[in-house]
Amino acid sequence: MMPARKTPAKRQGEHAAGPVLAHVENDPFVVRALARGLSILQLFDVDHREWSIDEMAEKTGLLRMTVYRMVRTLESLAFVVRDPTTNRYRLGPATLAMTYVQDLHTELVVLARPYLESLVRETGESVTLAVEVDGIPVCVDMINSSRPFKRETAPGRIIGDIVSVQGKLFCAFKPEAARETTLVRACAEAPIVGGKPLDRAVVEADLEQIRRDDVAFDIEGLYYSLCAVGCPIRDQVGNVIAAIAVVVPTGRFGDDERELCTKAVKSTADSLSAYLGWNRATAVPQK
Repeated sequence: MMPARKTPAKRQGEHAAGPVLAHVENDPFVVRALARGLSILQLFDVDHREWSIDEMAEKTGLLRMTVYRMVRTLESLAFVVRDPTTNRYRLGPATLAMTYVQDLHTELVVLARPYLESLVRETGESVTLAVEVDGIPVCVDMINSSRPFKRETAPGRIIGDIVSVQGKLFCAFKPEAARETTLVRACAEAPIVGGKPLDRAVVEADLEQIRRDDVAFDIEGLYYSLCAVGCPIRDQVGNVIAAIAVVVPTGRFGDDERELCTKAVKSTADSLSAYLGWNRATAVPQK
């Protein structure tokens, strides 16, 4: 005979659902676990950009272990990112998806839009603009080609990692220590690229070529039947702040099309970087 189920006593320091959740506790249609996770995200604002587990537990009134499990879940989905030095959490790249659905008019997007439009006209293909958030490439703008094309990304979406054109560009121009960290993580995750496991030697040679030529290629590495060519966007001191890329179906990426897209994206990236204040003639060579 099964023993009668006991109602757990309220633990010290935890409200029925925490003070942040008090207004939804009695709603029968609210999913409490989801509400608790969202209540943690609600803690982050311009005045409170980082939180520790203990601080989140105190603020929400939830048990520390409950908060820890919620935060680990949010971290696994890139909604929050942990600083390994301080063990404090901040919002992660996945939150940008919601940000860009609401407001696409960030300063960089507005400045870059005419250049993206010109690149679409010149190549006849789709183009993307990406930035790096906590080491992860995120698409912040995209213009689709009017030609037959299957859209594989959208503003606010995370774009792969070291296997994507954007990921390669951001990694290639990092300082050596940061580049090594990215390579170690990428190789540990062992992604499949072009039907084969990621080969570090191949990646390192690819990154060296990118630093030398200032252009990156993806030949069906991120998505089957899609290719891309991209270049870095630099600010006035030469820091890579974004990546611009032309995305092309494999069937339209023969030698002539590849040469056209490469020249066009390099010219566009240089023009936008120059507008932002970068001067190639006085730039210090990348190490």
